[in-house]
Amino acid sequence: MENRRTFLKKGALAAAAVAAPSLPGCVDTRTIRAGANMKTRTVKRVQVLWFSQTGYTRRHGRLLAATLEKTGITVTSGRLKDADPATLSAADLLVVGSPVFYYDTPETVKNWIRRLPPLSGTPVAAYVTFGGPEGNQHNAACSILQELAEKGGVPVGMGAFMNMSSFPLAWAGGEVHEKTWMSRHLPDEKTYAAVRRFSREVVSRVEKGAVLEVSRRITLREMATFLGPVWWTKKFVDKHCIDQDRCIGCGTCEDVCPAGAIDPGSFTVDRDACVLCFGCINNCPADAVHMEYGGERVIGYRAFLRQKGLVVKEPRELEVDTGGKSL
Repeated sequence: MENRRTFLKKGALAAAAVAAPSLPGCVDTRTIRAGANMKTRTVKRVQVLWFSQTGYTRRHGRLLAATLEKTGITVTSGRLKDADPATLSAADLLVVGSPVFYYDTPETVKNWIRRLPPLSGTPVAAYVTFGGPEGNQHNAACSILQELAEKGGVPVGMGAFMNMSSFPLAWAGGEVHEKTWMSRHLPDEKTYAAVRRFSREVVSRVEKGAVLEVSRRITLREMATFLGPVWWTKKFVDKHCIDQDRCIGCGTCEDVCPAGAIDPGSFTVDRDACVLCFGCINNCPADAVHMEYGGERVIGYRAFLRQKGLVVKEPRELEVDTGGKSL
């Protein structure tokens, strides 16, 4: 008998297939082009910013920054929410990273870019992290570049780096999705080598004045984004709250929530506002975020790692930060 997750996946793909004849015209396959002339070919100052809920995107952003710093470039890096938008136009290169959520770039990231002041010819690059080989990662990265180009940025690079899935529903009910388990060794040294290469390539493209032109692809998963995957998934979430007995009052869940949906004081989650990014359950150090999916308790990413005895290998550049210990 098929489990619930397999049933839902097949149902979503079947619905997308039915809708496919009417959707290609809705997919914007126009070439993403520069929103202005490139303002510089000299890279002295770079901003590397990310939205990261389980650490993969953050890890790659920090590695990217460390790689550039070794070449003498001044790099400012950190979370999107902590960045000062007024300083971005002073950078010679802006790199934005995001995980792929529900086959696309999270609205949180898109909305952040839309609120930026004009980038006025600043070279821009995008990278995404994804937990499976068929995550629509190309189109998700295109979403970031398109938004940046519409703000006047000049695309010079786009990357995608696969890791083990950190989607809690991939192991709901104690089961582990085959593709999740097969990629449990990722990221590995090959992944980190690709990140280093990407960082050098985007700088090289700026110095050469090489503008990147790229288009979205018409895929089944791109079409599935039109069917409201977050809304459908939320339909099977039975409970989502903070366990008062477990909570240690650290505020982590509130800090990582991009929707402002968590009130630690009342131990409640605004389920209407929630975007189901799982940042709260994946980051709570006390496993105090209680979620049930289809009547079964969902465990967070870090709890899953502990349960399976998995350790994410850090790139050597970041191990140095703590005297050789993994971060």
